[in-house]
Amino acid sequence: MKFSRDLFTAIALCALPSTLAAWTNLTLSDYKLSVTGYSSVIADLDKALPIRSVKEVLASANHENPDSSPKVKNLLTSFTWENVPGYNDASGLKWFPQGVTTSADATETGAYNGDVVNLVSWHCDYYYLGKRGSRISFINMNEGVKRAYRNVLLVEPTTGGAEPNFQAIAGLHAGGIFWYGDFLYVASTNTGVRVFDLRHIYEVSEGNGIGRVGSGYQAFGYDYVLPQVRSYNWVPKTGVDNFRWSYIGLDRTSSPARMIAGEYNTGAPNRLIHFDLDSSTKLLSADSQGVATASQAVSHGLTKIQGTVTINDKYYMTQSGGSLWTFSWKDGEIQNKDVFPSVPQDLSYQAGYGLWGLMEMPWNRHVFAIDHKKF
Repeated sequence: MKFSRDLFTAIALCALPSTLAAWTNLTLSDYKLSVTGYSSVIADLDKALPIRSVKEVLASANHENPDSSPKVKNLLTSFTWENVPGYNDASGLKWFPQGVTTSADATETGAYNGDVVNLVSWHCDYYYLGKRGSRISFINMNEGVKRAYRNVLLVEPTTGGAEPNFQAIAGLHAGGIFWYGDFLYVASTNTGVRVFDLRHIYEVSEGNGIGRVGSGYQAFGYDYVLPQVRSYNWVPKTGVDNFRWSYIGLDRTSSPARMIAGEYNTGAPNRLIHFDLDSSTKLLSADSQGVATASQAVSHGLTKIQGTVTINDKYYMTQSGGSLWTFSWKDGEIQNKDVFPSVPQDLSYQAGYGLWGLMEMPWNRHVFAIDHKKF
């Protein structure tokens, strides 16, 4: 007889001491996402714009990632962002880093078409009122190559045809990301998850416009854009509070691999939801109607959680105050205080190495890896 993960979890919950009662299983059918079709505009944009590979974007990296030494416990490696006359990602107030993922999420080998890459998302909520949306830093992590990055603007297609167009995704906070196969998944706070296809990165002309300008294309001064190709939209249900898609991550240690999504709130309880992924399509597993249903859903009593991943059914969670929380049904909830000095964000697990994370505050902006086995 085959027992479900939920049954084993329910049995474990019955044996939990009262101090862990805040961790509670939720009804899976209450948490659903509906997928859209692949954007038909992409084929038109392919004809109108030169397509560039991730390898070509890395080769064009124009900003350096110098080494850094943040006060992070059990640190494995770290680096920061460029700060030179006329350009400052290290402490500038226009863009704030949020999400992190690596080519170890994308493929089992840890490389994407031969390249080792880290991706970081940034939002511009306070810059042009967020109208420039979000961007992705492509960081060259190949051995023997000087670490450097190129910023690429995320956009969404608008109209197709002979003169297809796109626009920036206004207000996209991009609080969490993960890379699976050719797809980049990006958390969209109020709606669900947006999906971008790394096989369709476009090079555009210089200029401060957005989308089609005259006979060419511009992207607020960026040389490359990455367009959204589909989305997973939250399916509301009466009696269930709308889910806040604050961050997402990937668990490759489960079978099948799973997306985890979580909420940032200043009050409790908050929720964490898993959705299974299809290893062949690299998309969420869905029914014939294109609806994906959660494979695990829990509520917990922690607040101000900024990012979460699971490794072998153990949760790792960053908290605004600098703590790294862990939880498992076996060992319960543990707070590791002062692991980070300043507002940690998203998490991503690189098998055989450690947990990647990052911090967003000016002058304390680091991308780092820590030894998760120490927690």
